[in-house]
Amino acid sequence: MSDLLITLILNQTNSDNNIRTAAELEFNQFLKQDPTNAAYIILESALNQDYPIDLRQSCLLHLKRLVPYYWSMGFQSFIGPPIAQDVKVKIRQSLLELATSSPESKLRNGSAYAIVQIASADYPDEWPELLNVLYSATMNFSNENSLIGGLQVLTDLFDDLITEEQFWEGGIAGQVTSHINDILTGDLSSEVKTQAIKLYSNVVDILSSPEAFSKPPRKQFVINHVASSIQIFAQLLEKSYNNSTGNTSTVYLSELNLRTSIYRILNLLLGQFHKKITQETKANLLSLTIQDFNYVAQLFANFVVVENTANVPEIKTTSDLTSISSILSNLLEELLVTVSNCQLDISVGEVAPHEQFFKDLVTVSSLTQSTIEEYQADINVYASDLTGLSTVSRVRETVNDVLSELNESDSSQVYKRVIEGLAGGQGDWRLIEAQLYILESLFINDDVSFDQLELSPPDLLNLFARYISYDKPLVTARSFILLPKFFEKFSNIPKETRRKAFSDMIVFTIGLLDKDFEACDFIKIACLVSITYYKHVIDFNHDLAPQGKDIQTAIFTIVHSLIEESEEDGLPSLLEAITEAISIDPQQATTIQIGNDINVIDLIFKITFKDPANVQLIVDTSDCLTSLLKNISIDNYLQTCEKSLPVIFEIMNQEIKRNNVEVEYTPELYLALELLSIIIESVPESQQELPSSIFYYAFPILRRILTLSQDNQILQSGGEVFNNIIQKASKLFLEYQDPETKQSGIDCMMEIVYKFLSPELSDSAANNCGSIVYSLIDQFQSYLTSDLLTQILKATVLRLSYAKESITIENLIMVFCKLIINSPQEMVDFLSNNISLTIDGVAKSGLEIILPIWFESYEVTRGYEHIKQNSLALGKIFSLGDARVENLVVNGEIIPYEGDLIITRSMAKAMPDKYTQIPACLKILKLLVGELEFQCQQPNAEDYLPEREELGEADNDDDDDEEGWEDMEDIGVPNFEKLKSYVDSDAEGDRDSDESLKHLLIQFLRECTVKDLGHFRKYYEELNDQEKKTITENLVF
Repeated sequence: MSDLLITLILNQTNSDNNIRTAAELEFNQFLKQDPTNAAYIILESALNQDYPIDLRQSCLLHLKRLVPYYWSMGFQSFIGPPIAQDVKVKIRQSLLELATSSPESKLRNGSAYAIVQIASADYPDEWPELLNVLYSATMNFSNENSLIGGLQVLTDLFDDLITEEQFWEGGIAGQVTSHINDILTGDLSSEVKTQAIKLYSNVVDILSSPEAFSKPPRKQFVINHVASSIQIFAQLLEKSYNNSTGNTSTVYLSELNLRTSIYRILNLLLGQFHKKITQETKANLLSLTIQDFNYVAQLFANFVVVENTANVPEIKTTSDLTSISSILSNLLEELLVTVSNCQLDISVGEVAPHEQFFKDLVTVSSLTQSTIEEYQADINVYASDLTGLSTVSRVRETVNDVLSELNESDSSQVYKRVIEGLAGGQGDWRLIEAQLYILESLFINDDVSFDQLELSPPDLLNLFARYISYDKPLVTARSFILLPKFFEKFSNIPKETRRKAFSDMIVFTIGLLDKDFEACDFIKIACLVSITYYKHVIDFNHDLAPQGKDIQTAIFTIVHSLIEESEEDGLPSLLEAITEAISIDPQQATTIQIGNDINVIDLIFKITFKDPANVQLIVDTSDCLTSLLKNISIDNYLQTCEKSLPVIFEIMNQEIKRNNVEVEYTPELYLALELLSIIIESVPESQQELPSSIFYYAFPILRRILTLSQDNQILQSGGEVFNNIIQKASKLFLEYQDPETKQSGIDCMMEIVYKFLSPELSDSAANNCGSIVYSLIDQFQSYLTSDLLTQILKATVLRLSYAKESITIENLIMVFCKLIINSPQEMVDFLSNNISLTIDGVAKSGLEIILPIWFESYEVTRGYEHIKQNSLALGKIFSLGDARVENLVVNGEIIPYEGDLIITRSMAKAMPDKYTQIPACLKILKLLVGELEFQCQQPNAEDYLPEREELGEADNDDDDDEEGWEDMEDIGVPNFEKLKSYVDSDAEGDRDSDESLKHLLIQFLRECTVKDLGHFRKYYEELNDQEKKTITENLVF
């Protein structure tokens, strides 16, 4: 049996898909039949020293994976039967022993992962000794395997094992920090200290939490600890640096890993406790870091940039065999962040020569040999890096972050040396490209002005132009990206100069189409990406008008030349360039032809359907198509439809024919529906209705798709198209008749509406149903009988009662929100008298069903306009003072647990929340006051205007402010009568045209106070002091 299970584990990594799938199925079946025996065999195999390390690691991984299904009911995915208790005990003990004794990092890691999984359910009840065992392991300084293993598991479990209360009140704070300090200052290996620092990062999270400063003793402990610990890390950093530089013949990667961890923890401390760290300490840290930067930059140049293997030091690898390039890159990224944190107070020039710092920056910013090879092998990798879409972290990105926030003194010195280097103009092209990259990073630093220029802007422009040639494609590409940022930095450069630079770039790039040389695509992509930056310094629609058609044609031609080579991240940049080109002249863009009768729609569709599952591409396609159709004439709109709709309808018809019973999801169909929605939504405003020719093609196909599909994404996207058709073609529905069934357009439409309202449909599929219902009522209310309208709203209330996902609930709530804003009393009457449903065996009116759901939804509603509409509607309901609303009891504030039982995370999830019970009108008032308080906390646009002292207003304002605060202290928290007296004295209130949510809420509360709307007096007295204070501050002052 053991051999069979091992064979199945091995076969699950087989390259043959059939063998792998069969092994997975048989393995899962084996687990289901006897999980206890299976778990025991897997454990024994993981412990078997005769097996290869990789197989033992796989066994540990499978053991971790089976735990959620067969360990205990503490896991949501538990299916059972559970593993026997004696085997559980054996597993827990063996995993702990393996984690704290094995010399193999892979086995320690695998054991740690499994322990963490089990502990989430078993600690502390079933595994009370876990913390003591781990802590004991970390005390054994003579056994480094035990130390590293114990520290690793403790690190992974720290949040689950130790609560903040235990950390502070149980004495753990002092014990843990003292123990870690002992490890860091002891005569132990770099690997042990690195693991100890990882554990310490959890400690820093607690030290920087609000609870750490809630009591004076805690606050003092944090201040003292940070002061001492940062000195320990500085000493450890210096010692590690000396160890590395003292041995020029060998590079110990474990020392580099240690310094990476040191810099990472220093960055946490500098970020969280910046003001608590002395200037002297920061200067010392910066000095050490700059010295280390020079050492690491030289290693980076040899091992990564040029990959030199001759006359280099010997490399001593780490136990996990991480490559030196990865280790150096990680170290440099953390090191540079430390520089960035320190230079906020201490300039680099105060602790080290700028010349060496600049050279090191150029070195680590240079394109590495492997990166260049990646670019040459796949142009899309270059596009990903250029557009910031890459998931691969590169050191030069961190350089960019540092320089974009570098202080003015250091920035000026780096800038000076870059210009000198570029003016010299000789040397490795990679160094030139790196200097251009550094300059680009400096130009996006908003805090540096570069007023004292070495060269004037025209001279700088000529200097940059020197590096634009066909000989060095990546240097030219970098120059193209640099130029718009240069113009943005020096905004006083004449508009004509900017326009000419842009036009010259387009002409230069078009010239590549007649040339055939390697790497010309780098220049093309850089040109297209640069276009998206130029829009910030050139008004495309105005400044480029004289050459508009030529430039548009050129951009479309460049895009067309790159489509074949472009994939994944390379495709969005093509669409973004098209979008910007369209903005030059949208009307003209629809008429341009390139190549063999190819127009802009052909380009858009060819790009987007090349990778229809690419989410970013769908977003960019939507922007591009919307830009093309915006503000164009009906003739151009129809011309665009003639090109695009046949492609869309063909895809839809193909899916219907392929799946005549049930239409399933395909990326192509989903994309086709997204595009169709944009086209229908973008009907020119001059056109009152969707052109009938489009409707009579689109609606029957869409109806068939929506009828046959049960797929969430297809119904979601199709529902959006359907909603747009209802809004744009209401008259055509009245005229339409199904040619086969002879159903009227209204009946056909209602079939689809009822499908979206069906409780059987998932929330995800029905998330547009609210919009559809409101559009239906808005467009066809005069054609709907009262019985039909009642049926629709009853189905909507029922669908709302079943909905679980917040976005679907919000969408359905908006139906009643908009109807109540238009006719509050009529809707409350209608919901109370005309709609009655049985929910959980209890008969309830529509109002009783909707309001509690609405209140919960309001607190998580997203989008300013949605919140505003909800607030207006709830305010109107409150103002009615309707007894049916007042008598409805709903959840108020959550009642905290007050028992003596210690509640674990799993127990907390299983315990239902308890709430106070309050009238619905009071709930509405609390929600609106809470929203007002939130709006008051938002930034005021006036805060970003020039200082008011410049306008001569400071003195008067100061007096007013002081008087206002004195008044507030005198008022305290007034009762209703006192509040009303203050408001009555300013009865006119604020009558300006401010339509902001904050202003509307204030006006609502003012009117409630003056007129006692909705029995405001009664409910005001039931508010808490903070809520009363919020109302008073906004109404009185």
